[in-house]
Amino acid sequence: MTAELTAFLEARLDEREFAAVAAGGRGEGWQALGTGVYSVPVDEDAPPLVTTGPEVGGTDEDAARAEHVALHDPTRVLREVEAARRVLRAHEQWCEGRCEAKHPEGGFDAAHYWSVKSLAAVYADHPDHREEWRP
Repeated sequence: MTAELTAFLEARLDEREFAAVAAGGRGEGWQALGTGVYSVPVDEDAPPLVTTGPEVGGTDEDAARAEHVALHDPTRVLREVEAARRVLRAHEQWCEGRCEAKHPEGGFDAAHYWSVKSLAAVYADHPDHREEWRP
């Protein structure tokens, strides 16, 4: 199960990386101003990358949505993907033949197993996610 769980998580990280690079990729941050999300640095003459509501007269909820979108800019997503991959690499280095197909109760180190399951839990809504992978 460990190899399948790791492969599942690697595939999701690859998808996130591809989407982040396609959306602007490395080095471009996003900032919310009002109900719009702009590339940083903000150019006053440039239209927003995305608008979550009317630019003028948007609601507080529209502004909160814009802030949420800005917090998921491509550069940050790429950092999150790399951080998750570092956890996976540490897991794989620790395992080196000890972990294959073992559940914590069956001898596999619980901390490593649960850390990978916790990373994969983000994708619980994915059709390939398995119920037994839930932490």
